[in-house]
Amino acid sequence: MTQPNTPSSGHVVIVGGGVAGLEALLALRAIGGDHIAVTLVSQDDRFVDRPMTVAEPFGLGPAARVLLPHITAELGTEFVHGTVTEVDPAERRVGLADGSHLAFDTLIIATGARGRAPFPDAITFGLKGSGAAIREMLDRLRSSDGRGVVFVAPTMTGWLLPLYELALMTARELARSNVNGVRLRLISPEDRPLALFGDRDSQRIARLMAAAEIEFVGAAFADADDGVSMNGARSEMGSDYVVTLPLLSGPGIAGVPATHPHGFIPVDEYGRVRGLADVYAAGDAVDFPVKQGGLAAQQADAVAEHVAARYGAAVELAPFRPVLRGMLFTGGEPVYMRSGAPGADPEVPGAWCPLWWPPTKIAGRHLAPYLFAREDEGVGFGSPPVGFIDVDIPLAAMTLPA
Repeated sequence: MTQPNTPSSGHVVIVGGGVAGLEALLALRAIGGDHIAVTLVSQDDRFVDRPMTVAEPFGLGPAARVLLPHITAELGTEFVHGTVTEVDPAERRVGLADGSHLAFDTLIIATGARGRAPFPDAITFGLKGSGAAIREMLDRLRSSDGRGVVFVAPTMTGWLLPLYELALMTARELARSNVNGVRLRLISPEDRPLALFGDRDSQRIARLMAAAEIEFVGAAFADADDGVSMNGARSEMGSDYVVTLPLLSGPGIAGVPATHPHGFIPVDEYGRVRGLADVYAAGDAVDFPVKQGGLAAQQADAVAEHVAARYGAAVELAPFRPVLRGMLFTGGEPVYMRSGAPGADPEVPGAWCPLWWPPTKIAGRHLAPYLFAREDEGVGFGSPPVGFIDVDIPLAAMTLPA
């Protein structure tokens, strides 16, 4: 419903300079105007388009990196470089690692999740140094140093698409370099490739993997002892190189509720942190099982609308209703995908052309257009193309990982 309140001033503190944090910042500026004072707190001084970093080891272009102080200055907001270690909701302030404190009227936690390596001696993509490790692996494979790579999904939760991208781009790079005889496998708890996107797109990805000679091992679970369990049987991973994704856990901020056992922040459909007044959370830090940039942006939009309404903005409140969008890098043309849902047009869920605009990994309502329109970056995609298709297909609850 629309909230036609009288505008009032307030101080909103956003913790985190990633997708959810910047989407919330931009949405607040777009909806709430200048009467809401906003401070962005981040332990990093720049935003990195992390979904695009998967292409960097393969020489397919660098991910965008934008200084956060430049963004906040453009938007007329404040930037604080620091790490939030605790929240005192009674005093309405956050504590920083350097011992200082910052007061707030409303707090939005968008720190992202913490990642750790699930297997010893594996390349855990997304952790520090993993891009260089992938490049070194490719160099060695080109020199016939190694005959096998196994790509392992450590869990069904999180976001598995980067693992498929790494496998497909590795296969393409080896083919381009005329390297033969390297066995590539992808091991996942999923019963079929990228099952979240539904049968049609899963079949498309399965065909891409088969054409690239990547073996898919589904309904399989790997553990730290370098083994794989499938249907009660156990075998060794047995490859020269293991590439995986991080195991994720919540931010671990004192004073903020956390779910067991992984410590994610419990929130409602508007991002309100359960048990705390005037505290919201969005993005990978919250207890929604799928961790993905587009979903983080959608969560941040729901939060920003609710916060702006509290300060008098006339806005139609919309709870978080996940729409899963994805762009899969194959090393060739990207594949754009959406999740399937009953009653959806069967010709829409997957395509070889963009299904949203701008055609970016982060399908955020405010952040994606902002990044593409930045004049100082020299990037601008202009208006959507003629015949552009943009439909919303919700992620069905039955498809979510348990």
